[in-house]
Amino acid sequence: MAKKREATAPVFEPLEGEKLEAGKLAELDYEAQAAQIEAGQEEKTYGFWGKIWHFTKWLDSLKGKHRFKKKTYLWLMLFLGWAGGHRYYQGRWKLGLIYTALCWTGIPLFLCVTDFMEAVPIKADEEGCIVL
Repeated sequence: MAKKREATAPVFEPLEGEKLEAGKLAELDYEAQAAQIEAGQEEKTYGFWGKIWHFTKWLDSLKGKHRFKKKTYLWLMLFLGWAGGHRYYQGRWKLGLIYTALCWTGIPLFLCVTDFMEAVPIKADEEGCIVL
C-alpha cells in the first residue's frame, strides 16, 4: 500500500490584470483539494476551524442541490437562522429539525454564521436564485 503524502495548501495568485472573486477562489480551492485527495495526499487541517471544515464538508456530502431565492434565504437566515428557518426554506427539513432541536444551545447560531458566509459570495442568476 502506498504511503500517503502530506498535502500543502495551494496558493492561488491571479494572473496579471485578473481579479479573483471569493466564489471563484473557493471553487479553485475545492478543485485543488479534490486533486490532492485523488493523488493520494492526506488532507491536513489545523485546530478548531479544521474540525468545523470537516463537519461542514460531511454535511455537504449529505445534501442535494436546491435552488431558491437568495434574498429570501438571507432574510430568513438573519431573523430565523438560529432556529433553522433558512434550512426549512431551502428544503432541507431534517437539518432544519436539528437546528430547531438545538436552538437553545447556540450551536445553530454559529452554523448560521457559516451558512451566511457561504451564501453571500454566490452570485444570483437572472431570477435572483442561487443553488446550494
